[in-house]
Formats: sequence, C-alpha cells, structure tokens
Amino acid sequence: MGLAMPRASVVMMCGLPASGKTTTAGQLHSYAGGALIRSCDVYADLGIRLPDWVARTRGFTIDVDEYDRVRDRAYEEIACRLEHRLQSTGLVILDAVYGERAKRSAVCSLCRSHGADLTLVHCRCDDPNEVARRFARRRGRENVPEREASDRSVFRDIERRWEDPHADVSIGGGPAPIITVDTSREPRIIGVSAPSWLADRLRAVFSKAIERA
Repeated sequence: MGLAMPRASVVMMCGLPASGKTTTAGQLHSYAGGALIRSCDVYADLGIRLPDWVARTRGFTIDVDEYDRVRDRAYEEIACRLEHRLQSTGLVILDAVYGERAKRSAVCSLCRSHGADLTLVHCRCDDPNEVARRFARRRGRENVPEREASDRSVFRDIERRWEDPHADVSIGGGPAPIITVDTSREPRIIGVSAPSWLADRLRAVFSKAIERA
C-alpha cells in the first residue's frame, strides 16, 4: 500500500523536451484526477508561440534575453495558478520543463509556505534515436500546444540551461522526493529517492498504459 496523500499535494514534472513529461502528466491526471497546469497552455494563454520565437531568435542564437523574459513570465503565471490551487485540497500536477534550480526552488518555497507536499518527477528518454523519432512526429503539428517544441533548437536551448535536480540542495527541511522515470524503457520507474505515495500511483498508471498498448 502507498502512503496516504496529504491535504495538498503537488507533482512537479521535470525533464528535457521529448522526455515524456506531458504524456506522463496527462496519464497521471487521467488516473488520479486533480488539477493539471501545463506550460504549453499557459504559453497559449499569454500569446507566446514557441515556433515564432525559434524564428525570431534564429534557433535561440540571438536576442535570447528577450525570450528569457517572456519565458520567465510564463513560469510566474504557472506559480500564480498553483498558489490559487493550493487554497484547497487535492492534487496539482505541474507540467513544465523545470530544468533550472531557481524555478524548482520557487515551487518548493511556495509549497512549503502553504504546507503542501511536493514530489518531483524527473522524466528522461535515454534513447537518442527515440528522442529523434519523437521530434519527427511533432513536425507539422506545431499548432497543437503540446507539440510546439518541434525544432531541435528548443532542445539545445533547454539543455544548455539544465541543472541536475538530483543535485538540488536541502530546501526548508529537506529536498523534495524525486521519482526518476525513463519513458523509453520498461520498467519506467528507475529511481525513487524517498518513500512516496506517488510511486504507487505512477506504477499503476504505467501498468494501465501497457495494458492498452
């Protein structure tokens, strides 16, 4: 049996593009319910089109600071939506890259101030050929919010910013538990840093996904 879910529980997805974050977040949301806050939806609501920024920055090689300011606003909006959700009970799933330590720390601090539980799910795809296939499947579907990141320059831009979540320092009584998932293999869960109710939920989610395949 898994541990009981506390009053408010937040799942922070974390991973590079094409790592399976959005698929995993959607599967968990379908299985466990709660609220799902997706960065791609926030981008759309703020009028941020990633393909436009790929062109404008020439694949994130010029005027990147301007894009960073827009991107930071999106993360601030995600935090605002999270804080609103933390006023009540239930599960909140954050589907965004969260590759930078400062952005993860902001969520940690917010959860701590509201007495909410936080677990980080680090999604990986360790098969480079599968990553290439996933990007190829996105081409021509950039108008679908979750498929916007179809250009490999997006991957490279996020990769250069990446800070390993497993190296995060203790924040407010200890680092958040991390569940590491490799979406290119079975079993998908390859690491759990601390006992977590979420590990059992994810195992059930992945089992159902295999049954449907």
